[in-house]
Amino acid sequence: MTKQDISTNSFKAWYLALRPKTLTGAAAPILIALSAAWKDLSLENRDFLWLPGLLCLAFALLMQIDANFINDYFDFKKGVDTEERLGPKRACAQGWITLKAMKWGIILTTVLSCLIGLPLIQYGGIEMIGIGAICVVFSFLYLSLIHI
Repeated sequence: MTKQDISTNSFKAWYLALRPKTLTGAAAPILIALSAAWKDLSLENRDFLWLPGLLCLAFALLMQIDANFINDYFDFKKGVDTEERLGPKRACAQGWITLKAMKWGIILTTVLSCLIGLPLIQYGGIEMIGIGAICVVFSFLYLSLIHI
């Protein structure tokens, strides 16, 4: 895929930037936990609540996308994403997404994930704010840790 194949800041560019193949890594642990909770609750004749499960899944997926955008943006700014880089092409390095647009994409996915996670306070208590904050911090710190 070359720059000519993808219009800058297009839907296709954003789709590639969110790296769909990585989303299973975010979804799998949530789906496993939900299936275990469903089984345990059914053994106790208690109802499984779908809404918090779906909110957890949506939060995890958005945080994965957020981390992908952050990685794409900062690796390009640091000059890490060069032609010698192995693996899939990165959106900013290819010119598919402008740096300004990627900044806004990061802001949007961070805020949206926090808004989706906020109702989880009702189910998990005020501690959920701390857990969400840690997720956001580590989506940014991930970058520092992989380039040490």
